[in-house]
Amino acid sequence: MSVLLSQAISQAGLAWKGLYFSSQTLEKAVAALSLGKNIELKAAVQSLLYTTLRHRVKAELVLRKLLNKKTTPEVQCLLAVSISLLLDGKEKDFVVVDQAVTAAKADPQTLRAAGLINAVLRNFLRQRSYWNNIFKTNLCARYNAPAWWIQKVRATYPNQWESILKLQTQRPPLTLRVNTRKISKSTYQQQLQQAGFTVKDIGERALIIEPPCPVHQIPGFAQGLCSVQDAGSQLVSRFLQLKDGDKVLDACAAPGGKTAEMLEQHCLSVIAMEVDPARALKIKDTLGRLGLSAEVRVGNAADAADVADVGSVDAILLDAPCTASGIVRRHPDIVWSRRPEDVSKLAAEQAKLLHNLWQILPIGKPLLYVVCSIFPEEGPEQIKKFLDLHSDARLKCLPEVGQKMLRLIPTENETDSALPLIHDGFFYALLTKVETP
Repeated sequence: MSVLLSQAISQAGLAWKGLYFSSQTLEKAVAALSLGKNIELKAAVQSLLYTTLRHRVKAELVLRKLLNKKTTPEVQCLLAVSISLLLDGKEKDFVVVDQAVTAAKADPQTLRAAGLINAVLRNFLRQRSYWNNIFKTNLCARYNAPAWWIQKVRATYPNQWESILKLQTQRPPLTLRVNTRKISKSTYQQQLQQAGFTVKDIGERALIIEPPCPVHQIPGFAQGLCSVQDAGSQLVSRFLQLKDGDKVLDACAAPGGKTAEMLEQHCLSVIAMEVDPARALKIKDTLGRLGLSAEVRVGNAADAADVADVGSVDAILLDAPCTASGIVRRHPDIVWSRRPEDVSKLAAEQAKLLHNLWQILPIGKPLLYVVCSIFPEEGPEQIKKFLDLHSDARLKCLPEVGQKMLRLIPTENETDSALPLIHDGFFYALLTKVETP
């Protein structure tokens, strides 16, 4: 970390206060900081926050034991970041302690607690073997998730729950989607290797690069040669079997990754609909960087009038709002921002979107339903209920995989050669409308 570590720890502590005590998203917590245009510091703070999120339960256990008196939220947060950094092990222990104390002394709100912070961190280091044993016997600490989440994954996947939860505690790979409209995958792979990256080919247009880095350091990113996108999310064009000239509705399009993936493969007329005006702007940013164009429309796919306004289409993509339970390793705050009741609430929202969009789908045309979830209520159970309620709906086989419903479980060793080798968790179902008597 080339930026001053104490400064990054200090800023990460402030952001963690927003995350932990005010339930802010990571994005909003970082945005609330006064980082200006310091891209390097922002990247360092985000990295520390992801580290703290991945060690949240362990840090909570340590602080509950070692803080023997009430302390301010600012002190607790600085300690949570520092303990997580020690648990991560990527910085030397003495450096972390020294820089945490420096950070405490630089802030009037933590200045008086600098000695306490030093003592707590050193006490933790002396008791590390004790804490390692505690972590092994505590499921919430081992998998860094609340008990209800662990129980749900375990009940849904009795033979795979441990591997799923373990993978979700790990850092995700930096997966790129090559914009083959601008450059071939092989040529871009050579450019990455010449720039010093180790590159792994894991799918049709998907590459993983090591070491991970901020996007502004990825060769050709600013010029639109690639996008960051998990390989399991790069299957839309393959499954929809689009052709040049098709009119497509991307019903919940922000931030535009799947819209872009379709446009990189075909010359299409795409309406990218998004209910949130701020997120709709992100679609424009995404397409602008890649040199692509679509009609970005602020609208609600759950509103019959907004959907009717679209007119006739050749295909619909519904990447529905969901628990995001399949992409936890990319967004480790998900398990803490969700509540058990959110699963049924989101399933009800998905059902409403499906029903509404179905009204404008012409006979014989496809609707691809996608969620980045591994929970059955949002995947196979959702589609089964939809089929029961809509006699004119049929499932089609997903091209190349030979399945009518595809559940991708987070893995780094996919055994199906038709799928990317490494991917997060997703669910796909391809529906079509038929004539009924």
